[in-house]
Amino acid sequence: MIRIGIRSDLEFIPEAARLGCDYLELPLSRIQALSDAEFAELAEYLDALGLRAEVMHDMLPASVRVTGPDVQARVQHAYLDSAFARAKRLGAEVIAFDAAKVRQVPAGFDFPLARRQAGNFLRIAQGHAAVTGLRLAVQNLRTAECNLINTVSEAALMAALLQLDNVGVLADTVQMAFAAEPLDAVERCCGALEHVHAGCALTRRLPREGDGEDYAALFRALARMGYAGRVGAVAAEPFSTKDAEAALACLRSAREASLT
Repeated sequence: MIRIGIRSDLEFIPEAARLGCDYLELPLSRIQALSDAEFAELAEYLDALGLRAEVMHDMLPASVRVTGPDVQARVQHAYLDSAFARAKRLGAEVIAFDAAKVRQVPAGFDFPLARRQAGNFLRIAQGHAAVTGLRLAVQNLRTAECNLINTVSEAALMAALLQLDNVGVLADTVQMAFAAEPLDAVERCCGALEHVHAGCALTRRLPREGDGEDYAALFRALARMGYAGRVGAVAAEPFSTKDAEAALACLRSAREASLT
């Protein structure tokens, strides 16, 4: 059965446990920035709660460029080696390749070269992912946030061209709505689909019954694909516990409706 969680920051962990999230989706760059003592405390806390951070978002800090003149493979390797080890310790299975700011192609920079740089980064990340048993999910981002890989179809094409064992696709339905990309783009990902984000495109808030989104249609599409991964509720702004509770109820209801 598809597992349901919420993309959040570290401060939401106690509420996620209380609300019964199936898994956590936490920010990797912030986790990597913790001291060794702080990280050990976080890991022990999650162990005590019986929760696993199965998905990580916010993959890269500003210092680890993917495109542009300041790309350094040495810096990428050093960050990924440590960050992926920490992610694995917390129970991660999927790392979202979001990183809007660091994959943004600088003005005037050679765009075809930037695409090759992104491919080279994913090849580097593939090596680290293979060692740790993680999977990478290339996320679609709207043009207002990033000018590289703006649709699920482009993310799927990137994954298909690279043909890397540990690289697939993250389909963010909010970003899809901004790009006017139809839902069947998700179904065309087939076995490359690693993770899904769902939220209200109109308000950029967490899912909620009656917010105008057809979450049942999303789950029906995922069911047709035989997808058995995770769907994470997402929001652009901070949210309350009440919002999170409503989002979980909404997505669980849509999941159940897809099974009938």
